Formats: sequence, structure tokens, C-alpha cells
Amino acid sequence: MRRNRAVSTTLSYTLSLAIASILVSGLLIAGGNFVEDRQEQVIRDELEVIGQQVAADIGRIDRLVVAADTDPTARLNHTFPARVSGSGYRVSIAPAADELTLESTSPEVSVTVSLTTWTDLGDSTADGGVIAVFYDESSGQLEVRNG
Repeated sequence: MRRNRAVSTTLSYTLSLAIASILVSGLLIAGGNFVEDRQEQVIRDELEVIGQQVAADIGRIDRLVVAADTDPTARLNHTFPARVSGSGYRVSIAPAADELTLESTSPEVSVTVSLTTWTDLGDSTADGGVIAVFYDESSGQLEVRNG
């Protein structure tokens, strides 16, 4: 009869460890997914704010170019964070769609902001940090570059 008690205690201990391990693993996996989802949402929110600010800068330069009599020269440097939630990002103008696209690198998150301008848009890109919005006199287009 004593042999059964020893087996019962050992078996109970092993089962308790297995159940605790499964529960802890489940919590870690669920918590990891939650953190990743929150990080993507924070990146999306930050990119939307930066996108609206760059779009506003493009609108300002567009108004200056339209208001100029001849040979306009317009440039606006704006300092943005180089990274959003630890991820690098790129700002691109898509002239065919009249859109500004912001894309983070890791995790990959993309945000699009509509643009309405009187001046043509040039196909151009800039990485996060100091972004220059300017009127390129040779092409007659608004562009973004790193400043």
C-alpha cells in the first residue's frame, strides 16, 4: 500500500507541473500577440499623424507656388522622429493616385493620406527624420526628400 502513495504523490506533482507549464505558455503566447497588435496600432497612429503633417507641408508649398508670379522657389524642412515605436519608416508620394504613403519596416505597417494640390506631384521618397518638401523648378513638381 505504501508504494501506491509514493506513485500518487509523484504523479500528482508531475501533473501539476505540466498543467502549470501549459497555463504559463498560453499566457505568454496570448500576451505576446497582444503586445504585437498594440505595437502595430501605435505605429499606425504615429504614421497617420506624421502623414497629416507632411500633407499639410505639401499644401503649404503648393499654395506658395500657386501664389508666386514667376519662377517660384519654395522649400520647407520639417523634423519628424527618425523612428516610430522602434521601427524605421519611409514617406513616398504616389503622383498617379494623388497620395502620400507612409510605410514602417518592422513590423510592416502602411498608411495612406490623400493629397489635393494645384501643382503636379513628383514621384519621390524620404526616410524618417528631417523631411524637406520642395518645388522642383526643373520638373515643375512638388517632391519630398531627406533634408
